[in-house]
Amino acid sequence: MPYLRRVYRLNAELEESLVADLWQAGTLGVSTESEPDGRLRLTAWFEPAAAPPAAGIECCSEDELPDTDWMAEYRRRAVPFPLGRRLLIDPREPEEAETAAAVPAGRRLLRLPARTAFGIGSHESTFLALALLEEAEFAGRAVLDVGTGTGILAFAALAWGAARVVAFDADPVAVLQARANSRLNDLHPLLFAGRAAALGPRGGAGPFDLVVVNVVPEEILPDLADLLPLLAPGGTLILSGLLAVRAAEVTARLAAWGLRETGETGRALGAGDSGRRSRSEWTALRLSRTRP
Repeated sequence: MPYLRRVYRLNAELEESLVADLWQAGTLGVSTESEPDGRLRLTAWFEPAAAPPAAGIECCSEDELPDTDWMAEYRRRAVPFPLGRRLLIDPREPEEAETAAAVPAGRRLLRLPARTAFGIGSHESTFLALALLEEAEFAGRAVLDVGTGTGILAFAALAWGAARVVAFDADPVAVLQARANSRLNDLHPLLFAGRAAALGPRGGAGPFDLVVVNVVPEEILPDLADLLPLLAPGGTLILSGLLAVRAAEVTARLAAWGLRETGETGRALGAGDSGRRSRSEWTALRLSRTRP
């Protein structure tokens, strides 16, 4: 299947919001280069006939490319890298790696070949979700990973002792890749393609002690009515994929559902405490439901 390539030219301060719009529009990946005039040249790849995102930003070219593995060169040059306090990510194809990854003491190796599915930890939203996930208690707990992408957060939860992990993504291609990664790492969450409604009363998969959501707000807020009943009383919701400028707006909307930011162990926030993590233009929140 061919791919659609769009090239945008924009001011640097618009990069984060455009990237968020592109992921929401279904991009398969993006790359950015600096232009001599100080602006950025951002290239995004889509499946054919994708809707044009980001009105008001100049799209300076659009063309159709043959079906090629555009991440192959990245994987060829990639090296394993530490992520958070406890993981080492290897984005190479196992059969193409010239040497095995040397895993430092205290870290768990995750093999996540960089292909099209989102989430090997290089993007701030995945990094921040993982930072909050690292602080959670997992022993004997059930975890739900919403928008699993490569499966990285589901695999981390299992590696850190979760009793049961269910993970899903609206993109069937992402789930196929997550299943391949599951076999590669010998970590086996229950994976499916679909939406939160599939886990409702008839699905019988809940409740979950921890729900982690790594998608842009526009994609998950309409699903909250199906998602929140899956969260066990006193459970924790980790929400990433938020632009920092929108964190207050999203927090206010979540408060209407009875969700409040909480400290590391689910306690109410105290002086100097924080239920969020931020990096660059992105923010992740840790919340718990305070009422049914």
